[in-house]
Amino acid sequence: MAALLLKQDLPALVSVLLETYEVVAPTYSPEARCITLERISSAGQVATGYRDYQQPGHYTIRRADDGTLFAYSNGPHSPKKYLHPGRLTLYTGEWSNDGFSLTVPPGPERPYAFFGIHPCDCLAIQVLDRTFLHVANVDVHYRARREGLFVAVINCTEPAEVCFCASMGAGPRVEKGYDLRLTEMPDGFLVEPGTDKGAAVLARVPVRAATRAELSKANRLIGDAVHRMGRTLNTDGLPGILRSELGHPHWDVMGDWCVGCTNCTMVCPTCFCNDFQDQMDLTLKKVKRERVWDSCFTRQFTEMVGVNPREELKYRYRHWCVHKLGYWVEQYGVFGCVGCGRCITWCPVGIDITRVATEIRGER
Repeated sequence: MAALLLKQDLPALVSVLLETYEVVAPTYSPEARCITLERISSAGQVATGYRDYQQPGHYTIRRADDGTLFAYSNGPHSPKKYLHPGRLTLYTGEWSNDGFSLTVPPGPERPYAFFGIHPCDCLAIQVLDRTFLHVANVDVHYRARREGLFVAVINCTEPAEVCFCASMGAGPRVEKGYDLRLTEMPDGFLVEPGTDKGAAVLARVPVRAATRAELSKANRLIGDAVHRMGRTLNTDGLPGILRSELGHPHWDVMGDWCVGCTNCTMVCPTCFCNDFQDQMDLTLKKVKRERVWDSCFTRQFTEMVGVNPREELKYRYRHWCVHKLGYWVEQYGVFGCVGCGRCITWCPVGIDITRVATEIRGER
């Protein structure tokens, strides 16, 4: 049943989640001057009343002056930051008089709840599931963070200029994988439970049944967001087209343009490549093994016995682009891109993956 939650009662919803979950929500970082996804301990820490402006290689945020609470799109963080951390200690070891012992750090004490993420990030979690859970060798570290997860999504009614989630089937309305679905309207939030867990949380919050007019209003706002997307991407037959155009001259252009900074892979909500690093202290008695994010843009990523099949940067960019929009479909049955636009915003030279793919397929 759809319900209406008044804006002044939104903290009550967050407070209910805080009782059971380790709540992660969008917050405003004065130091970074952007929206970041952080653990919170109170409802007052949720970023409300901001509006962001995103373009290729550009991000600006200001206070919203129209009473809208969630007028911003994505910041650089995504749920990947918590489900597949950038630096994760797998185990520590120590030599003593009794021999060598290994210690495995415990997982999260409480399950996570993602509050206020967008539909594209909700789909990104499901894409990561295919990488870490729907395989023969399940990643136990990802599973420990994924189990018991609660997801409260806010449908996107204010897409950024770099967004193209509608083209990727990832938004602006979330269709699956959520416990609660919220749509912001002038007077409040239309809230719809997607699971029994979501319904149980909603039952503890002061809401009333939504009217037919309010349901129609929410649908119109979401429909308007589809037409206000700053980007579109024609995905029809795209995996096959990209695979057949590995010799396209535009890859040379991208090799000259890309600086290999790895920003796109760091902010991407579905990139999962990692490396393993061993560290030993100065006494040579303690050792630690960590899993850290890696990127296919680094030169050493594909080095094998002194040979690098992707020596030139154009090949590394091509591999990333075709993987997101082509190989991923062959591997997992879904695109590795959810149209969040982060790789466009946080690229220092403003490379736009939608324009690259459009150029490769011969369209303008």
